[in-house]
Amino acid sequence: METADEKLTGEKNGLTNGITKDVDSSYLNWAEHITIIDLSNKNLKNIDEKTKFPPNLYDLSLSHNNLSEVPNVVLKLDKIRHLDLSYNSITYFDDTPSFCHTIEALNLSWNHLAGPPYWVWLESPKNLSELNLNYNVNITNSLTDIYIEELLNYSVKVANIKIANCRLHTNVDLICTFERAKSLELGVANFSSFCNVLEEIPCIGLDKCCDIERLNLQNTRIYNIKANIDMFMHLVEIDLSMNNIGGLPKEFCNLEKLEICILSYNNLLYLPDDINKLKKLVRLHMDNNELCMLPDRIIELKSLEFVDLYNNCLNEVPDEIQNVKELDLAQNYFDEPDNEEYLVKKEKLRINITDRYDGRKVERVRQDSEHSNDITDDEEEFLKSIEENNKTVYQQYDPPSSPEDWDSDKYWVPCSELHCTTPSLSPWMFYVKQKMAEGNFCPMDAHTVPIVELVKYENKCNPKVWVEVEGQFDDYSDDDS
Repeated sequence: METADEKLTGEKNGLTNGITKDVDSSYLNWAEHITIIDLSNKNLKNIDEKTKFPPNLYDLSLSHNNLSEVPNVVLKLDKIRHLDLSYNSITYFDDTPSFCHTIEALNLSWNHLAGPPYWVWLESPKNLSELNLNYNVNITNSLTDIYIEELLNYSVKVANIKIANCRLHTNVDLICTFERAKSLELGVANFSSFCNVLEEIPCIGLDKCCDIERLNLQNTRIYNIKANIDMFMHLVEIDLSMNNIGGLPKEFCNLEKLEICILSYNNLLYLPDDINKLKKLVRLHMDNNELCMLPDRIIELKSLEFVDLYNNCLNEVPDEIQNVKELDLAQNYFDEPDNEEYLVKKEKLRINITDRYDGRKVERVRQDSEHSNDITDDEEEFLKSIEENNKTVYQQYDPPSSPEDWDSDKYWVPCSELHCTTPSLSPWMFYVKQKMAEGNFCPMDAHTVPIVELVKYENKCNPKVWVEVEGQFDDYSDDDS
C-alpha cells in the first residue's frame, strides 16, 4: 500500500478518463453558458493570458497539474465559488483574487506552499467556508517572527479547515487564527513523517477554538489530555486515534454534546467512571487499546449504538453492552459470544474493516523475575547454607590478624592452595545456575559476577611475585613495602 510520504514525493497526476493529455491552453474555448470546467490531469504548467473563461463560471478544477503559481487569468475570475488547485507545485498564493468574496471552497492541498495564502488572513473572505491546506509540508518556511506575529492578529472566518500533515510544531499557535472554526482537521489516518506534532491537548492555539464541533487529531503524537479538555463544550465528534494516550481525565466526561468518540490505537488502560455523563454518545471506538476493565456505569449510556472493543485486555464486559446495534468483542481475554444476534452485529460493524481475527486473545505467560520477593523458606535456607559454606572456605585461608602472628612465615608467605583457574560462583549465582537447570529461570537472569569481585579474587589467587632481600630484617617483603 502506498504511504502518504510516497504519494508526496511520487507522481501527482492521477487518471481521469483513462489517459492524461497535454493541453495547449491558448486554444481553450467554451460557450458562454458553461458554469463548470474540469481541467484536471492535463499537465498544465500555465494558462495562457488570452484564454477566455465563460463569464458565469463558478466551479473550476485545475488539480493534478504542474502549476507553480496561480495563473493571472484565473485570479481575474470574479464569480468563482469552488476552486480546486490540489496536487500542483504552487509555492505562493498571496495576491488577492477577484473572487475573494464569492469563493466558498478553496482546495490547495498537496502543493509546495511556503506560507499560508496571505489574502485569506488579510481580507477574511465573507463566503469562504471550506479551506483545505493538507500536505503543504513547507507551509511554515516563511513564518518568521515578524510574519507570524502579524498573522496572529487576524481571525479567519472559515468554518471548515483542513491543515493536516503540514509539520506544525513550533508554529502550532497559528491554529488560534481559526477561532471561528466549527470543523478542524489537524490529522489524517495515513501515517506520515510530516504530521503535525501537538503532544497534548488543548495545546497553544487550539485553546482559542472554543466553538469547535468536529475535531480530527489522528496521528498528531498526543500523549496527554489535559483537565481543561471540557472547554470544548460544543464538541460533537472527536477523533484521537493513533496517538500515545494512556488515560482520560474525568473532565473528558463533561463533553455532554459528544456523539462520536474515536480513541482507537492508543494505550488506554481504563475509561473514566463518570462516562455515564456522555448521555448523547452514539459511537464509541476503543479498539486496539489495553483496556483491562470497563466502568460499571457505561450501561447507563442509552444513546449508545456502536461499540468497538476489538483487541483489548478485557476479562469480562457487562451483559447489557450487547444491546447496542453494532458490537465487536473479539480478541480479549474472554470467550467471544457465539449467538446469531451478536454475529450479525459484529459483521455489520466490520463491513468496511479488514484484517481482524475472531475468538479469544491468547494470554501472555510472564516468567517470574529474579528480583521477585516470592522466595520460599526452603530456598532461603538453601541460600544461607551456601553463604555459610563460602564463609568457612575463605576463613581457612585468611592470614592471622593478631599482632603477635605478624612475624610468622605463615602471615607473609602467600597461600598458594587457593590458586585456581576459574573463580568459584557466588551463592546467588550458584542458586541461579541450579534453577536454570531445573527450567525455572530464563537465561536473562544469569547475571555475571561483578568485575570488582573478579579483580579482588584474582589478586588473592595470583599475588605479585615476591622478591627476597637482605637487610636488617630477614623477611619476605619487597622493596615497595
